[in-house]
Amino acid sequence: MNRTADVVVIGGGINGTCTAYALSQRGIRNIVLVEKDHIASGPTGLSSGVVRQHYSHEVLATMARDSIKVWETIGETIGGDAGFVQCGVVFFAPAQQAEALRAVVDMHVRIGIREKFLSARELHDMEPLLHTEDIGAGSYEPDGGYADPALAANSFANACKTAGVEILRKTRVTGISVERGTIRAVVTDKGTIGTDCVVNVAGPWGGRIAEMAGVHIPVRASRHAVVMLHRPPVWSTPIPVWGDLVNGWYFKPDGRTGMMVGSLHDIDDSVDPDDYAGVPTAAEVQGYSEAIVRRFPVMDEGTVHGGWAGLYDVTPDWQPVIDRIPEVERFYCAIGFSGHGFKIGPAIGKAVAELVLDGRCATYDLGIFRYGRFKEQRSSRGAYEYGIVG
Repeated sequence: MNRTADVVVIGGGINGTCTAYALSQRGIRNIVLVEKDHIASGPTGLSSGVVRQHYSHEVLATMARDSIKVWETIGETIGGDAGFVQCGVVFFAPAQQAEALRAVVDMHVRIGIREKFLSARELHDMEPLLHTEDIGAGSYEPDGGYADPALAANSFANACKTAGVEILRKTRVTGISVERGTIRAVVTDKGTIGTDCVVNVAGPWGGRIAEMAGVHIPVRASRHAVVMLHRPPVWSTPIPVWGDLVNGWYFKPDGRTGMMVGSLHDIDDSVDPDDYAGVPTAAEVQGYSEAIVRRFPVMDEGTVHGGWAGLYDVTPDWQPVIDRIPEVERFYCAIGFSGHGFKIGPAIGKAVAELVLDGRCATYDLGIFRYGRFKEQRSSRGAYEYGIVG
């Protein structure tokens, strides 16, 4: 295999497929997407799939607002399905963070997101089984919910193929040829692709891809587990996704009676993305189960029925790098999404396509995602204690 491409997109997760699709819709015809395994085989396929617009950074909230419209209409606009379930999303915080939460909700309303600020009493009225004694306030967005990330990424991949994008599965990038600051080719284990433009959306492998081009981005692979439980028969009512900013957990419904438990805590470990424990440990199962019982005591009657562990690609401030890399001409990176890349995937694709084709992103202010912020020792950390919340 030796060929040429106008643009090579490295990574077949949600951000890679959305980026390739967005580029194709802007008129680029010779696009090659390279994926080392199969579509959504990395973190996308193991994502919890929460779809929310609740972010403390306005640009992230705006991207989530625009992306949720895609998840709502994907069958008509893109084709395929995303498995989107619009059950709503609730966040709640302790009393000392109530005003910060109110400010975020006010910002959301200003930019067109439907969301309400709720008292602890209103939260209890919404769900009487919720333990609210340590809750100061909450928020509710009716348009959020959860989706099937692997299904969504494959829907975008199919749309890419229809648009003429060539997708190379089971093809591992082994090098990027750069001469005098200009990309010449992407080298794979199945041959060379001549190109002068590369988009790195390789998730936890994104740091390695950047190093191939002589660029260092402080991104690491971090392991994060989820535990699946069944709700007891006495709790069979429809429920939203819950974000617990008091204790640092999230609880996501799964079908009619299932419940997923995940952690919002910053985890400082680093793992090899090609070799890590893919199932929860006994201690994780116990700790996650205890967390949901503290928040929903009725879950003391629930049962565990599995779980898995996926990867986040994490930067020091838990915000991605979405930028053109100045040291290498026409080298673009969108990596380090720190656990919230799926829900804003369509917006990421649009933003990267504008960077590549227009030289700047006009739709979103990508300033907080600048590549150079780490050298300048500037943090783009969100307002909340937990980095994943943004």
